[in-house]
Amino acid sequence: MTVTSSGSLTFTAIEAEWDLGSQPWSMSELYAGGDAVYSGATDGDGNAIPSSGNPISFSHFYDTTNFETTSQSSTTGTVSVPASANAIYIVTGYGAGGGGMRGADYDKAGGESAGAGGGGGAYAAGVYLGVTGGTNLTISVGSGGADGTGYYSGSAGAGGATTIVNSSSTTILSLGGGGAASASSGGVQGPLRSNSAGSAGSYSVSGQVTSGSTSSGASVSSGTLANGSAGGSGGNCSGDNCRIDGSAGGNSGAGSGAGSSGSSSGQGSTGGTGGTGGGGGGGAGQVTSDGTDSVTAGGSGGDGAITYQFVRYS
Repeated sequence: MTVTSSGSLTFTAIEAEWDLGSQPWSMSELYAGGDAVYSGATDGDGNAIPSSGNPISFSHFYDTTNFETTSQSSTTGTVSVPASANAIYIVTGYGAGGGGMRGADYDKAGGESAGAGGGGGAYAAGVYLGVTGGTNLTISVGSGGADGTGYYSGSAGAGGATTIVNSSSTTILSLGGGGAASASSGGVQGPLRSNSAGSAGSYSVSGQVTSGSTSSGASVSSGTLANGSAGGSGGNCSGDNCRIDGSAGGNSGAGSGAGSSGSSSGQGSTGGTGGTGGGGGGGAGQVTSDGTDSVTAGGSGGDGAITYQFVRYS
């Protein structure tokens, strides 16, 4: 609701918008920068509500709106910052997970190779970042990396970063995606392949706000920023036709989401797909042929995600 732009005003009309608190009310409560009216508040024409001096009057509150924290959103692409907002609050954000690698085919090198896991993406929660009202942000969410399909060498796909870029082309938030698991230098006649786990995704921020309070009464704090974790790499087992489990993917910075390792029991199983921000698991080594296929796939990495609100803090 916005205060009327003409006619008579009363404390009651202003209090309904600006929440002056319990009665009795006084004119001194109307100054900007106090408990009720935030610093920098303006009327509909952009005129500042006085923060000091005399006199302050009801007329300063024509066509004014007390900014309230917006509802949670996961909208990506070009996003407009409300004119009265000065920060974006990251409810939760995840970089995407990297893909896991498949287990090796049968070889003659005196051992077998398990698939390594993809890395987990970085994470943010409860983080405030300064923005400029009336400008646009570009918000992107990373996609999970594809599983690796090479037999004796190859690479899975890396997880994409989840980012917020402001109108000055400054990246104010980057939640890096997890790295891809890979394999190299193997062959059916040997040697055993080398297996490399996906690296952990890392975060970076610019313009973080760590203190104050919002116009809706929330206390501003530093929140949580955390890097992901690297995937696992169980490597190789020794002995022709030995069996070895694949390796788990890495967790997101939230400590969750890792794709499960492929199991070498039975006919063997594929690596698990990562949850939100988690790395894909690696496939098991030396599986039992079912007549159509004798390899196990790695799991793909989990997609990133972001949820946010716009706020006004002082």
